[in-house]
Amino acid sequence: MVETLRFASAPGLPRLFADAVVNGRYTGSSLPEVVAERRGVRVEPNAVADYAHLCGFGLGAHPPMTWPHLLGFPLQTAVMSRRDFPVPMVGLVHVENRITWTRPLDYGESLDVTVHAADLRPHRRGRLVDLVAEVSSGGATVWRGVSTYLARGGGGDDHAEADSPPDVSDLAGRAVVQMHFGEDAGRRYASVSGDVNPIHMHALSARALGFDRAIAHGMFSYARVLASLGARMPAAGSSTVWFRKPVKLPSTTRLAVSDDARLAVLVPAKGEGEHLVVTVTPA
Repeated sequence: MVETLRFASAPGLPRLFADAVVNGRYTGSSLPEVVAERRGVRVEPNAVADYAHLCGFGLGAHPPMTWPHLLGFPLQTAVMSRRDFPVPMVGLVHVENRITWTRPLDYGESLDVTVHAADLRPHRRGRLVDLVAEVSSGGATVWRGVSTYLARGGGGDDHAEADSPPDVSDLAGRAVVQMHFGEDAGRRYASVSGDVNPIHMHALSARALGFDRAIAHGMFSYARVLASLGARMPAAGSSTVWFRKPVKLPSTTRLAVSDDARLAVLVPAKGEGEHLVVTVTPA
């Protein structure tokens, strides 16, 4: 039987992260049959404006396509921080995110948000799990986001891999547009998203979890890349991001976007590799 966690407002993320630390020793082989939900969530212009300004979106007639992730993430955390979640939430690595939207959202409209976990599967470095957020209006799903996380360790399947991004080697060589991430980028994004994961907040808290510096939120760097597309973003469609290499704070990166705005890559200003690869597909 599916258990429903109903929230009248967004659950507090600091408390949920604390719960995850306490419950983090649990390991299992199956996902809990749990759905977290909020109903009647209003699209508030002021909250959207703060997010849009930080990420570089223009203040247009509709919220940015990545903004609904902020509605789903606290519910994701409520599911992942439970004692019966089969992998520890603290230490999970966000490796991929896929969003689909059928139309732009409208300011003032009422939304229902649900989140559940799906597809626990092996990976050569551990296990993967999806957190699926669905946003509906008037009974119809208008936005869907699938966040894929990697739990490292645990004797994964040597032959199991995550989905691979398209080859961007030629595009990466054309990356010239600079995009800077300041030392305080994690704290600034946390102030609008509520995501206070210690690996993003400060170098000291990040070191306690195995990082030499704080790293930018993946969904922040992803949003900044999509913001660079401006009016070239389709009114309905889908987008996938593969998080390849963390953006350490502070950092200067370089961005390249294909001529048709369907492929983008963010690379270090110095050094090899890719921070993230993004595809955009019109409906």
